[in-house]
Amino acid sequence: SGESPNPLLYDKDMGGIVSCGCLFDSCQGKCTPHCNNAGPRGGGAGCPNLGAGDFAAGLDFGNGYYNDHHFHYGYHLYAAAVLARFRPSWAKKHRGQIMLLVRDVANPSKQDKYFPQFRHMDFYAGHSWAGGIFRSFANGRNQESTSEAVNCWYAIALLGDALGDQQLKTIGMTLLASEVHGAQTYWQLIRHQTGYDPIFETNGVTGILWSNLAQFQTWFGLYEWAVNGIQMLPFTPISEYLLRPEWVRQQMDSFGKACEKSPICTGDGWSPLVCMALSIVDQEKGLKCAEKLPKKVFSDQTAEGNGNSWTNTLHFIQSRPATL
Repeated sequence: SGESPNPLLYDKDMGGIVSCGCLFDSCQGKCTPHCNNAGPRGGGAGCPNLGAGDFAAGLDFGNGYYNDHHFHYGYHLYAAAVLARFRPSWAKKHRGQIMLLVRDVANPSKQDKYFPQFRHMDFYAGHSWAGGIFRSFANGRNQESTSEAVNCWYAIALLGDALGDQQLKTIGMTLLASEVHGAQTYWQLIRHQTGYDPIFETNGVTGILWSNLAQFQTWFGLYEWAVNGIQMLPFTPISEYLLRPEWVRQQMDSFGKACEKSPICTGDGWSPLVCMALSIVDQEKGLKCAEKLPKKVFSDQTAEGNGNSWTNTLHFIQSRPATL
């Protein structure tokens, strides 16, 4: 509708869809929260994401500098795929706008002069990279959440299926297959079956993979529960293809105990992920785990709770096999 206070724009310099940015202001709790910037009509200063320097590069997780586009747009495309399935008229009306997001992250055509081919995917490495263009790092390119990358390619495949577009579905399935294989090779570390150093391999999971470095951490902390959880969320039907029971079973003890000991894990809404992961290897235990969760973990005021729900948690758990 064009009414968003943080609209998406086309960047003709780099060929992509970026967010304008929002300088959030609540007047220290005394006024209705709003974006305290002029937006696209405010000239150069109206869109803070498009500015220079560290501040601009950090807004919207670096969206203006092409950080994490496949992570973030994947959620929008998943929602669009669901709407396209159940409201075809909506999809027909908005197909052009939807395809702009697809072209930003998964454009297959050299003839498309507005977007680069496959912005994030590295077909040689067999997985995507999330890092944008703000600066060069000594260790090269990087990616943290493979499960969010998988979510994007899955969303594109679903969208193609809903629209009856076989080529789009094939693109999504190809990217999906590659990303899952990469995730299971370089991030989901089944002990004694990887090429990693034995000491690092004992972690069972990679938090951030760089061109020449693997780290057991996330961009937002060194928490063990976060390193595991960020390689699992969001939980959707494709999770059963991505998350191998053998790997989940290996990680559950350390993942669960780390979350239980951390008030941040529950306070920020990450604890449902433990229950959902547990249900992959033991559906009954996963359900009992979920039933004990305080409802505050699903609050839209929490970092992870605002992206998951009690309904989604129960649906995922109840749709698991009884035993594996």
